[in-house]
Amino acid sequence: MNVLIYNQSFFAISETFVHRQVLGLSRHHQVTMLAYRFENQDRFPVDVAKVPLRPYRNILDMLITKVLRKLSGQHYGMSFLNQRFVSQLIKENKIDLIHAHFGPSGIDILPVARQLNVPVVASFHGIDAAPAMLDNKEYERKVQDLISYASAVIIVSPHFKDTLKLDKHASKVHLIPYGIDEQKFKPRTGITSRAHGKVIIQHVGRLVPKKGVPDLIRVFGKLSEKYDDIELRIIGDGPEMEMCKVLIADLHLSEKVLLLGSQPHDAVSEKMHDADIYVLNSRIDDKGDMEGLPNSILEAMSMEKAVVSTYHAGIPQAIQNGENGLLVNEKDNDGLFAALESLIGNGPLRHRLGVAARKTVVSKFSAASMEASIQAVVAQIPVHGR
Repeated sequence: MNVLIYNQSFFAISETFVHRQVLGLSRHHQVTMLAYRFENQDRFPVDVAKVPLRPYRNILDMLITKVLRKLSGQHYGMSFLNQRFVSQLIKENKIDLIHAHFGPSGIDILPVARQLNVPVVASFHGIDAAPAMLDNKEYERKVQDLISYASAVIIVSPHFKDTLKLDKHASKVHLIPYGIDEQKFKPRTGITSRAHGKVIIQHVGRLVPKKGVPDLIRVFGKLSEKYDDIELRIIGDGPEMEMCKVLIADLHLSEKVLLLGSQPHDAVSEKMHDADIYVLNSRIDDKGDMEGLPNSILEAMSMEKAVVSTYHAGIPQAIQNGENGLLVNEKDNDGLFAALESLIGNGPLRHRLGVAARKTVVSKFSAASMEASIQAVVAQIPVHGR
């Protein structure tokens, strides 16, 4: 089968799951990737045809597109001549199926797919299914149009069924959580951070409101008043970096909280090996932005780390409180304090939760399982000539 995989960009650093899905489909099908930007190709290599787009084919295309958008009052979608370009690409490459990642990308390519009667698989990943996006009436209407046309809709968290109003489309909705390579993210036996005389708590993720990092720092500050032998490492960058720096200085935590910025994936893995506890303080932010099921949680679980997170989005799919990790309510600093404190002085509990966490990943959240599930969805879609 000839598959066109479209996203507005490939691959953001945080979108390892998209890379794995592209690789998985490329093992079974002739894949062409289409995007406006191809980034981080050294970190995310994939040996398939890559076709670049640009916002407009030329000045005339820009003028025509702007006039059409003004007349229609619509803002989503490819430019006038880009639609023609993609239509020709689909015809020349005899594309049987389009896999669109994220709602906006699916909306972009829907008019061409509909015109040529090419089936679409639409994957939603997080922000594209959040109230922050769906409050935009034009976007919400076009998402529903995409879902109605799509031959299959892939979601990563059960709560998407509500936010995307998928009940009436249940027969074509597939819940496929992200998967990671459990052989790459393995525990390192015989090495613990206790050799350094401290318990290391680690966060990995962008410093954005939905990650709750400032609250994590506040909670750690209270913990540090009781425990001298703890350290918080924060890996990631983003708009809340300066706020975090100020907070660390105000709480006199500069010797115990390390802001490490963005790090290469291999460096993140090395730091994870050295950690005792992984924490992701996720929540719905004030604009309605939210997570799906963060890969960093699955990677930490696969490395047998005791994970503390929240009852948020798809996270409870992977973590059962008290069995393979600890969960607290969103924005519950007291609960977060108690959960972290219960692990700081209890090595056996950390070990038990970590071992159970890896078993969960191996059995339910492996990359091989994710790839097989997506391949099964694609294989059952009727296409022309089959």
